[in-house]
Amino acid sequence: MTFSFPRKSLAKIHLSPWSFIEEQFGSGVELIGQCIILFCQTLYYIARAEIDWREVFRQCYMIGVKSFVVVSVTALFVGFAMSLQIARELVLFGADTAIGGVVSLALVREIGPITAGVIVAGRVGSAISAELTTMMITEQIDALKIMRIDPVQFLVVPRYLAGFLMMPILSIYAMFIGLLAGIMIAHSAANVPPATFLDSVKQTILDRDFFVHFLKAVLNATIVIIFSCAIGLHTRGGAEDVGLATTRSIVWTMTVIFIVNYIVTSLTYAPR
Repeated sequence: MTFSFPRKSLAKIHLSPWSFIEEQFGSGVELIGQCIILFCQTLYYIARAEIDWREVFRQCYMIGVKSFVVVSVTALFVGFAMSLQIARELVLFGADTAIGGVVSLALVREIGPITAGVIVAGRVGSAISAELTTMMITEQIDALKIMRIDPVQFLVVPRYLAGFLMMPILSIYAMFIGLLAGIMIAHSAANVPPATFLDSVKQTILDRDFFVHFLKAVLNATIVIIFSCAIGLHTRGGAEDVGLATTRSIVWTMTVIFIVNYIVTSLTYAPR
């Protein structure tokens, strides 16, 4: 099955909301089915250890190392904004010593994985989708099949393993950058010493919070790589379809990341 982007004249476009919803729903179900099949095929090759490790390391550089700068800047200013708001509100209630615990809990369970996931989805997911769509349009994928090379093994498996390895690292890195931002804001805006801030962090963060952090990072990696590869490998057409596939990849990966983040949060929530 392939995605098709019909080109219709304005006179032939039906503006019925129901037909639009039906079309989008059918397209979404088809994409999810393709992602499930692609994910199972990827796990099959990983289980058989049919992996090109040189390509995995190259993808680790492309996915992880090249994302550090943008993750740093994003996590820093997200940490600044969140910490400033939390610090000001807690100071009003006389709970300035709890700033570190509240900020760290948000960073460990939510902000760290979400920041890394969204950045990778925008920077890496779109690039993967555009690259594979171009390969489909220029018939490079067909050439691989003629040479009896499975595109899933050759293209998807290295990218998935690289994302699986690098996404937790980027998430932890974003968490620490956010904590540094929180320490600076707490000290400058609420006169909370770094030692007091870190003591509150130790009293608040539990082992299960790091488990949730790692789980979300792995799920985000799976979502970004599998959805981007599925869209890229099932899109045909011309140059216009490269842009459409890229946009589709970003929209789907970011949307599913936020949905899965909520589901994991709701399932792992427990009173402290």
